[in-house]
Amino acid sequence: MAEVTITEGDLLAAALAKAGRQAFLGGEGGVSYLILAVAPAGQDSEERAYGGPHLLMYAGEHADRPAAEHREPWSAHLHGAYGDYVATVFDGSPAPLDAAADTELCATKVLAWLGEYLGDVAPRPENA
Repeated sequence: MAEVTITEGDLLAAALAKAGRQAFLGGEGGVSYLILAVAPAGQDSEERAYGGPHLLMYAGEHADRPAAEHREPWSAHLHGAYGDYVATVFDGSPAPLDAAADTELCATKVLAWLGEYLGDVAPRPENA
């Protein structure tokens, strides 16, 4: 049986899923990232996530890199329904963190931001 490699994106998607939010792996031009619909209603597919305001979350340029090779911090950026950049939601940890700690920090910041942005309609992390 082939060994399954857990990626950085897998870790962040799982952390967000604990709060009821679904993120999808996406990519463009050799860069991979996670996409998360801002509105809870847009979470059922990657296509719907892109169709409204959404967050693109990057671990450097490779969200599909094995988690054991984590080197660049997560960041999260708000984009409009047409893909236009709006704002940075989380700019990454200033100190190097291992994959698990960096994932937890990013998920906490993103979920807290969603709660504020949506007026507490979004699930909140347990430790925010």
